[in-house]
Amino acid sequence: MSGIAGVINGNGAPIASGLLDAMVAATGHIGIDGVKRLERDTAGLIRFELATTPEAVGQFQIAEDTDSGLAIVFDGRLDNRADLLTTLGSGKLGSKATDCAIVLAAFQKMGDEFLNHLVGDYALAIWNPARRRLICARSPVGWRPLLWTLQHSRFAFATEPATLVRGLELERQLNEGAIGEHLSARFVTETDTFWDGVFRLPPGHALSFEKGAVRTWQWHIGPFEDNMAMSDADHVSRFQELFDQALVATLRSAGPVAAHLSGGLDSSTVVCRSHQLVAIGKTPEMVSALSVRFPGEICDEGEWIAAVEAQCGIESEAIHGAPFDPGAMAQWCRQTLHLPLRPNTAGTIMATSDRLRDRGIRVLLTGEGGDDWLNGSFGHWPDLLMAGHLAKLVREGLSSFPQMSVMQSLRSTLSQSIGPLVSKRRRERILRPHLDFSAALPSWINPDWAAHAGLAERWQAAPQPPRFDSIAMAKRHHVYSVARRHVNIDNVLCYAASRGVELRHPFHDLRLTHFLMGAAGGMLRRHGKTKHLLREAMRGTLPEVIRSRTTKANISAPIIDGVTASLCERPIKELECVKRGWVNASVLEKAQAEHVEWRNADDANNIPSAPYAPVWNAIAMDMWLENAACQ
Repeated sequence: MSGIAGVINGNGAPIASGLLDAMVAATGHIGIDGVKRLERDTAGLIRFELATTPEAVGQFQIAEDTDSGLAIVFDGRLDNRADLLTTLGSGKLGSKATDCAIVLAAFQKMGDEFLNHLVGDYALAIWNPARRRLICARSPVGWRPLLWTLQHSRFAFATEPATLVRGLELERQLNEGAIGEHLSARFVTETDTFWDGVFRLPPGHALSFEKGAVRTWQWHIGPFEDNMAMSDADHVSRFQELFDQALVATLRSAGPVAAHLSGGLDSSTVVCRSHQLVAIGKTPEMVSALSVRFPGEICDEGEWIAAVEAQCGIESEAIHGAPFDPGAMAQWCRQTLHLPLRPNTAGTIMATSDRLRDRGIRVLLTGEGGDDWLNGSFGHWPDLLMAGHLAKLVREGLSSFPQMSVMQSLRSTLSQSIGPLVSKRRRERILRPHLDFSAALPSWINPDWAAHAGLAERWQAAPQPPRFDSIAMAKRHHVYSVARRHVNIDNVLCYAASRGVELRHPFHDLRLTHFLMGAAGGMLRRHGKTKHLLREAMRGTLPEVIRSRTTKANISAPIIDGVTASLCERPIKELECVKRGWVNASVLEKAQAEHVEWRNADDANNIPSAPYAPVWNAIAMDMWLENAACQ
């Protein structure tokens, strides 16, 4: 991940002297290859450089058309360069043109419709001086953050919060509604940040600033494939084709590429198939593997990692997960204004990024997205019922509940099929699985403060998914814009970028996700097993012990250890959100005690029932309030 930023004076006044410098100084944690600036009277653009593609090395990554004055800053990677170059035809562009220049040329030819022709991972901003119009946009899945603010007539945008909050010296007013969503573990807002007046552009959305006004719209709403009638064999073949295409695209790099190997289905697929692609000459990039290990812990996946190593004839580089350091995370909050990294994530991404930096590797592939797109659900059963495919519905139902009797299986199948069609509540559970509107206010949230922060109203106003004829497709669509993703991921991306590392996610390739949006539900979940399509597609690629695996690593141990370390320095009763009367200390203390007891007993089969995420959320918010919010 690179980074972009900019400021536009809507009143036509020149940019204040030194403003761009202040924004750059506030963002010293990214831009390992330097910083580029472009200042044109009322507008200024900034790019924090991290060159990860061959075309980007040594190139000025703010593209400007001298005739029209159009200028673009682009943080990202194009995965359909060849198609775009063919579409754009001959002209100034050559095969070695930067992604940034190709996107600007596409905008010049297609106008705002250019977004529908881009495949990749990006956030961008284009300035049109003739119209005094700025357009910003993010790719559909949204792994490149983009924040914005409008102060009087001055509009500004940035990848990083510090660029805006500290660089523009904004008044730091807290957005207690967004904070309440975070503390409640029911994060639904797609646009708010923890600061009033600083907003987030959602994935698959665009924004324009013109004549002093901001307008936003969702540009990505398909088209998606409808593969309900496709055969099993064609599903497998199509998935293999698209996944290979995604891997080749994410392997395009200016240097060596590494892949994270956990031993799970998704990361193992990335490593094993990447090595096969090299062997058959589809890509020259040999992928090295890094595995984070926790020897002696239930979350250690050494036996599964060893199976992949034997299959590929490689030895992954083992990295031991570092203990969570509350002091280091507090410093991180002060420097970046991000939330602290979660304890399990901190121990992996910090050690991994530091190791890759030392080895000169700038690209890390992940298995992120496999669970999102391939787990499947029963959400397609109402579709089967409405389409009259009763025999198929019954077959799937009987095979999905092997522990039940035939009559019990049929009753459960009918309930799962009819319920969402006749009950709004049941339908909401399918379409927005991250939010249960029927649940009471979480016990750890102070009801008076919840009312003050308007939490009930915020949850009821949570964005509705687009309307589809297929309930399954509507359910799957939420993966494109999971609201909580930026809370958990933006700080991870920032940390990696600060070490010169870019994370890439083949399972989130746009062409692959368009196919999976319309995949037959029975190809995703079959015989009670998730990821049926992936398992079938990876026959002969994955070690059989991995391909048939149905378990996942329990990552609770490093989380509990990290939380416990934090609470040794500041107990729950002393947390800022407790002292402000936002959360109930006794509920969090009970959850902490139950999880510590489970951790000490080392009983993987007796996980406590009390939610644990709220305990970490309260600690994280405490660190942020003390070190970022008011600094």
